[in-house]
Amino acid sequence: PVSTPYAIMSAAAARRRKQLMAKQLSQESSEDIAAESVSSDPIIARLNALLKESAAKRTDPNSPSEDAEAISYEAVQLAQSQVRKCVKAGDGKMSFDIVSDVIIQLLHNTYIGMASQLANQMVDALTETQTEASQEILSKVEMIDAVYKAALDEKNSKNDVLEEEMDRLQRVHVTWLFKMIKYSSDFGTVRLGDKALHLMTAHASWDLGDREVSILHYALAEDPINIVERLMSLPPNPTDAPHFPAAARDALLTRAVLSFLALENLRDANILVKAFIEKDTTRDAKQLATVYLDKEKKQATHVTFCCAMLRICETEATALYQWLLRSFAKELNLYPDLQPYTTKIGRIYFGIEPPPSMMSMMENMMAMMGGGAGGAGGFSPAMFPPGFS
Repeated sequence: PVSTPYAIMSAAAARRRKQLMAKQLSQESSEDIAAESVSSDPIIARLNALLKESAAKRTDPNSPSEDAEAISYEAVQLAQSQVRKCVKAGDGKMSFDIVSDVIIQLLHNTYIGMASQLANQMVDALTETQTEASQEILSKVEMIDAVYKAALDEKNSKNDVLEEEMDRLQRVHVTWLFKMIKYSSDFGTVRLGDKALHLMTAHASWDLGDREVSILHYALAEDPINIVERLMSLPPNPTDAPHFPAAARDALLTRAVLSFLALENLRDANILVKAFIEKDTTRDAKQLATVYLDKEKKQATHVTFCCAMLRICETEATALYQWLLRSFAKELNLYPDLQPYTTKIGRIYFGIEPPPSMMSMMENMMAMMGGGAGGAGGFSPAMFPPGFS
């Protein structure tokens, strides 16, 4: 059958499949820790021996779990000494080659805390030595991310970890991903960080319940389809619910559209809104636009706001943009952190210079990512993105 951008496996199923594949690949590639050029190093050989001994004791029912953990901790200390040695020599790539495989082995044994500690030292070493964020490094980081999630799943399935500890381990991982994004932005080829890293961060943040953070990183990953799938997993407004405020699903749609527009990505903003409306079969988008303009029974919905925002940005209608923000101010005021986005959009598409007080907010927003006059009084259904009928 012919596939479309929307005829894809669920994001959850795709991520799980990717984790399993990464775990299998990492098991195959981590049998020897160092690259061939350092395989004869006696310290590396000792590191390999410690990890193998720890893995054997962990699966031995007659061996206390503390023994395997102590041996793994000795391996971590040895790996840390190698990181310091490589940093002193200015060889960040060598430290990465050694430590990344140790991290993966620790995760296979579900020593997540030790792996996290070593992973943070790994990215610090890469940053300190100003090592290029090569595709080889970024691909290995993607593998670590998948194995980390698999280790969390394994640990969680045994019910031997408190919910608070699982939450902490997940947040530690997201914090590490933030550091990796900054590293890839500083020493890679993408100004705001590698897209694959943003996608990993988006998935992890959503799983933690940090939906606003997740939406931003999906936008930075240029992935509107994953956003739609995530939004559709949330409940819509009940038909008998008060119109204001809107359900989280609609509010996050607006956040995503504003994120794409602030990143000057009209293409994915249009894909997002079109896909959202196609999947939202409970409402008629054209009817929502009509009600938005009704002076007596006006209902300012997020869907209509987003459609109008896209068309206005495409036509560079400054007065309409200013009117649209005023007409939707009640909802936007619920999310003051979106003001730098609308300010940046006004500057990019309409040449509206922000007041000096807003400049620092816009700069902070961009850092986090990496990280008229007149008054036309409305808009018409023709302002919907192309393709709506």
